[in-house]
Amino acid sequence: MDRKVGIIGGGQLGKMILDEASKIGLSLSILDLSNESPCCNLSNNFVQGDFNDYDTVINFGEKHDLISYEIEHINIDALDTLVKNGIEVQPSPKILRIIQDKNLQKSFFKKNNFPTSNFTFFKSKNELINSLKKDNLNFPCVWKKTRFGYDGYGVKVLKSFNDISDIVDSEMIIEDFVPFTKELSVIVALNKNGDLKTYETVEMEFNSNSNQVEFVISPANISEKINQRAKKIASDLAKKINLIGLLAVEMFLTNDGEILINEIAPRPHNSGHFSIDACPTSQFKQHINSIMNFKLGETSHKRCAIMINLVGEKSHIGKVKYENIDLIKDQKDVFVHLYGKKITRPNRKMGHVTVICDTFVKAYKKAKEIKEIIKVKSF
Repeated sequence: MDRKVGIIGGGQLGKMILDEASKIGLSLSILDLSNESPCCNLSNNFVQGDFNDYDTVINFGEKHDLISYEIEHINIDALDTLVKNGIEVQPSPKILRIIQDKNLQKSFFKKNNFPTSNFTFFKSKNELINSLKKDNLNFPCVWKKTRFGYDGYGVKVLKSFNDISDIVDSEMIIEDFVPFTKELSVIVALNKNGDLKTYETVEMEFNSNSNQVEFVISPANISEKINQRAKKIASDLAKKINLIGLLAVEMFLTNDGEILINEIAPRPHNSGHFSIDACPTSQFKQHINSIMNFKLGETSHKRCAIMINLVGEKSHIGKVKYENIDLIKDQKDVFVHLYGKKITRPNRKMGHVTVICDTFVKAYKKAKEIKEIIKVKSF
């Protein structure tokens, strides 16, 4: 407990890690670019700096025994140097290097026989156009920037040749379009002792315009057979990458009942926020348990939980105002989490609400009502 632990990234995920750390008397340092981040006034040692800058990451890391992170876009060369200098980094920089590049990530899945969609790598927009002129690809297909995609940015379904004009010129992958019935996610935790825990498979509903998660439903409305298969795929993948920490595995359930891995993230994840209120051990506590090699906590829950993302409304940029939040904050089995961000903008994640009910029907109805009532606007 007296180890010096630093977290790279001070957004809402870092804030919720801090919340859990404070409950057990663990003091964490935070490195973040903004002095208005959610962690700025919560951490005992907040350091403002660019986590893509080599020297900044080195200087921050050398003051600690253990470094973890809540964001993927970090200078990996600096993390590698920290490891060489005897500083523990979990999850491993080797994992992060694979995650940061979608081409490497998909290639890893294919090489190790994990189920995923077929894809092709292109170095530029012009190379893609030349391939399409030769009829080497079929529409619809999915375009993804290989690096720096986030929350729907850097992903687009291409329905025809005309859609290419809207994509940026960068390295990219083009994936086969997968007809699916549901988008699923499994959170896995592993510690140094080899103890492994999974949360129940969740179902994610996305906003068709922003491509952001709107609702996370736990447990997912799937058969127990599919639930167990999804958890096994996620667990096998976590073992294969030698995970110590937390891993979110996003998957498609196809029309044919097949499960295909979409993407993974080696950190707490939006699809696991429900666990704060629904499970004996939240994903954030489990993250601490795993990187500190503590005993992993219980992850099961009996009732239905639905998490609703609160994001900035269209055309609203400026100081945040949560419209109608008072109407729900005292309701039974409704849990409001605001992230402490001062400025809102369209589709920016500003908070979430978790609803817990005895049945899915009741929980989903309540979640839909809350989504209509609460609006994140600006003054």
